[in-house]
Amino acid sequence: MMYSISRRRFLASCGATAVAAAYRPKAQIMGANEQLRVGVIGFGGRGQALINGVRASKSARLVALCDVDTKVLHGFEPGQTEWFRTQDFRNILDRDDIDAILSATPNHWHALLTVLSCQAGKHVYIEKPISHNMWESRQIVAASRRYDRIVQAGFQNRSDTALIPFFEALHRGDFGAVQHVRGTCYRDRDSIGRIDQPLQIPPTIDYNLWLGPAADQPLYRPKLHYDWHWDFNTGNGDVGNQGPHEWDLMNWALGDTPELPTKITAVGNRFSWNDAGNTPNVLACWGEMNGVPVAFEVVNLKKSATPPQGVGVGVIITTDQGVFTGGRGGGKFTFHDGEVREFRQSPTQKGDATVDHIQNFIHAIANHQRSLQRSEAAVAAKSSAMAHMANISYCLGSPQSAAFAAAAGADAEHIREMLSRLLPVPERYAESQKRNLSPDTWIVGSELTFDNRTGQFSGNRADEANQKMTREYREAFHFPAI
Repeated sequence: MMYSISRRRFLASCGATAVAAAYRPKAQIMGANEQLRVGVIGFGGRGQALINGVRASKSARLVALCDVDTKVLHGFEPGQTEWFRTQDFRNILDRDDIDAILSATPNHWHALLTVLSCQAGKHVYIEKPISHNMWESRQIVAASRRYDRIVQAGFQNRSDTALIPFFEALHRGDFGAVQHVRGTCYRDRDSIGRIDQPLQIPPTIDYNLWLGPAADQPLYRPKLHYDWHWDFNTGNGDVGNQGPHEWDLMNWALGDTPELPTKITAVGNRFSWNDAGNTPNVLACWGEMNGVPVAFEVVNLKKSATPPQGVGVGVIITTDQGVFTGGRGGGKFTFHDGEVREFRQSPTQKGDATVDHIQNFIHAIANHQRSLQRSEAAVAAKSSAMAHMANISYCLGSPQSAAFAAAAGADAEHIREMLSRLLPVPERYAESQKRNLSPDTWIVGSELTFDNRTGQFSGNRADEANQKMTREYREAFHFPAI
């Protein structure tokens, strides 16, 4: 049975919602002169880059826009009248003149929107991470397969003209065997603030639609948009915001095998800000994947730490012949003997590779071949799940001293080195910004073990960890397993 959201009950925000749908998508190959008809859902920020990506393609045209905020919906190029505009995404899914959806909604909407779009016969380009939790990632892959739809993730680094030749060379064996990979996310951010009374949602926003499957909780932050990233109810912190791009590069470096990390531990907290957010602003996590040590670090506190090897946002890939340092836009591999091989973008591509990545999505649809995709749903699901696993470990942690946190990583030199840099960060930041250090403890997560055969956590605190692979959904926005 296929499922969709009941429009009448959904609008009333009550009642059961798993009802049979009549969609029967069929695989089709576009004609040489056909254009893909595209609708963009959610374009207050990142979505405008998706719009530009569609406009840059001769093989696609924008036909519809959707945003729950009518100020955004009608404020974008108001003189442009040829687009269908709607506040309700289901009006996009109902249309037969739309072939594909590009979405930049908040994280908590990614999976449900993708599944419903696949059921409606639409191909989907969804921003990273493709899901809000691990269970949702699996549903996206299942929907892509069951309804035979192309689902592409917005991991646009996969279309970077500097990174593609590097990873080809790495997998060819030019740089030897990978021994260790780590990702970094040093982003200077600040407190999102806290207000005394719950946020009053502007009347231009359909908040029921904005909230969707997430819990209806009072918001004590002054801004609704973007700052949802720093609330676990709707976002995943920076390890699951900027971080998935780097997790994806780490996944790419290790060959995109289907196995998730077999071990994961996270240490961090939200220091000094005393705001309405609950995701960590400093985080260190580490584990093992395919027998290779992996690590990731997040620092959001301004000018409080020096990133390793100068890589503030990117990856460090260590092989038996040297080290690659870089990320979006390229980098360099330095051999042990000092020889350096650089990888830089082509003159036709600068910075973000979104335009080329959307073109790849369109090309895969035109040929109806999943193998042509650079960021196919199953690979993207793994890259997203790596961030979710780190958050699960963190959320199962307990407050401990810095000394206790340091001891958690005592078994490996690369972890000791990472923690030795990060543990002084909160105090250094508090002093430089003349702020209270509060809290002065670290959340130290238990080491979690993941069994790839069962797709479940096992061993220490496994029951709690497995429960956090999914979430409670509001009844009007629940979707069953596919």
